[in-house]
Amino acid sequence: MVASLSLPAALNAQAVGDSLRRDSTARALGAVTVSTTRSAGIVGGAAAVVVTPMELRSSPAPLLDQALRESPFVLVRQNSRGEMEISVRGSDSRQAAVLLDGVPITLGWDHRTDPSLIPLTGSERMVIVRGLGSLLNGPNTLGGTIEISHDAFGQPVGGQLWAGAGVDQFGSTVGTFGYGRRLAEFGGGALSVRTGVAHRQRDGVALPARASDPTTVNGLRTGTDLQQLDGFASARWSNRRGSSVGVMYSAYDAARGVPPEEHLRAPRLWRYPYARRSLAMVSANTGTFRTPFGMGSLDVGVGLNSGAFKIETYTDRRYATVNGAELGDERTRTSRALLTHTVGIATVRASYTGTDIRYAETLTPAAAANYRQQLSSTGVEVSVPVDGRTQLAGGVVFDRATTPETGGRTPAQLPLGNTGWRLGASHELSSRVRLHASVSERSRFPALRELYSGALNRYQPNPTLKPETLMGFEGGVTINRAFASLGQSTLQVIGFRHQLDDAVVRITLTNPARFQRIDRDRIASAGLELLGGVVFGKDPESSVSINGDATLQRITISDVTATGSPRRAENNPEQRGRLELGVPLPASVKAFAVARYTGTQYCLHGDTSRLQQLSARTVADLAVQRSMPLARRGLFRALVALVSFDNVGNVAVYDQCGLPQPGRTVRLTMSLR
Repeated sequence: MVASLSLPAALNAQAVGDSLRRDSTARALGAVTVSTTRSAGIVGGAAAVVVTPMELRSSPAPLLDQALRESPFVLVRQNSRGEMEISVRGSDSRQAAVLLDGVPITLGWDHRTDPSLIPLTGSERMVIVRGLGSLLNGPNTLGGTIEISHDAFGQPVGGQLWAGAGVDQFGSTVGTFGYGRRLAEFGGGALSVRTGVAHRQRDGVALPARASDPTTVNGLRTGTDLQQLDGFASARWSNRRGSSVGVMYSAYDAARGVPPEEHLRAPRLWRYPYARRSLAMVSANTGTFRTPFGMGSLDVGVGLNSGAFKIETYTDRRYATVNGAELGDERTRTSRALLTHTVGIATVRASYTGTDIRYAETLTPAAAANYRQQLSSTGVEVSVPVDGRTQLAGGVVFDRATTPETGGRTPAQLPLGNTGWRLGASHELSSRVRLHASVSERSRFPALRELYSGALNRYQPNPTLKPETLMGFEGGVTINRAFASLGQSTLQVIGFRHQLDDAVVRITLTNPARFQRIDRDRIASAGLELLGGVVFGKDPESSVSINGDATLQRITISDVTATGSPRRAENNPEQRGRLELGVPLPASVKAFAVARYTGTQYCLHGDTSRLQQLSARTVADLAVQRSMPLARRGLFRALVALVSFDNVGNVAVYDQCGLPQPGRTVRLTMSLR
């Protein structure tokens, strides 16, 4: 089924029936605990982290960008359109794929989705794969996959509720409520449902010390307000053979501001009066069946991703007079089929994914321009257990792209096709030590926006853009050790190298002055990722714990068409890290102290066209949490109260020039689980 097959990767050598069950992701990852909210693992020879969103301390109903800021190895930053972008191992935000219950929400008009609007309400887990763990996740999946799951399978018979609420010192509020239950058993299987809703409201986020904002009100940054309502519902019937039928629906409706870039003389003055999105999915699985060659299973699904937004531009910082508007209406349909089959000791997976993207762009007062892109991906992967401790995996994929509707712009891009491949291996030196390595190459096709959009007459379209191609390699070791008297420890060390050819960059044209995107650069990144944790006791909730992560990388950007020294990467610090200390206190209270380090980075100043250095900064967070058990059985199991002090020093850490992260914030949240 679409909802769960992107993660049970090529190294899972268990029986086909087992590999398709609800908990197959955890087993395929071989995850080991780093903290109560995240675990380290390996999938298809690529490193992964499993995050439990409901256990995060950022919010009782976190948005995707909040969860990723608490997660290791993913860079999250705000851009000049007010959107959040994500980067993995020095990549651009369009090279990391995000899947919500198997629906790829980063395929569309711009081939990326704003994670600051993607709700995680009621989600059970989020799996972050930094490399290419599988070729079967659909087109334009290069380096980095983030999959969020709301799977209804396995809900308790008596039902279970969750609820949460939070408020900060500025009056911003968040509330959430959800319910899951196994409704009935029939046809040899069980029907389970899961649903939830959340609401968020804020007038803005705190302006940090020494950050410029001439129109700040009550210490809040201009253009950081948000109103959002979201909800989801899922249902799934499944039996022991793996046969299943499932449906899922998720939607949000938001209105928000866009923070001005305070370093510019004339920053963008924008607002989103509305930004809406809905996702629907229907999936089915045959369960395990026998053929003359072995055991097989067929999984099929269809997903629909619909979105609409409006941008209004204003004459001045009073945000009273509108002088322009842009409307976007998007419909993306994704169909997928995956066949899993054993052949002797090997497991073969073959998949087809087809995506049809339709987009209507309206730049008032002009009429709407219609665009369309069709993407497809056909791939095969094989995994083979060499012995009881070694697994090998490999695969090949062919991706294709066409743009049959171009908004009236000519010429149209010619059809494109590229072949990708990957090899992966893992080896258990012992029950405590696991080695892995993988190498892959794959291409990303340009998005409709990159090819044809004029962006309110700021860009000159370029339909001759070629695919970007990423060659990626990683290798590492994961060590998990338990001590009879001390507790347990985990350490993961990953070395990686990525090289992106034909990278799309922005240049400036004259007569008239416009920006244009062209294929020009080669971006190479190499470095280390460190992830570790120690729990000094058997119970993480009542023991001293230390966990942390660090990314140390070097990013080189060069123009392959000209000579000259390599350039610095924009908005991508080469050193980042996080260290957390948890200390148990009396009365079931636990205190946390977190240090977050962001290294030196550079951004291109829009007025001077020169790189500007942003100094390294360290931010400290403090939190006190109390968990109170309610009952072993029943709708609620525990009450969790949290008081947190984010950015205690009120330090200004910038996502890019003129766009600081929130300043000092005090939050109180209560959650029933």
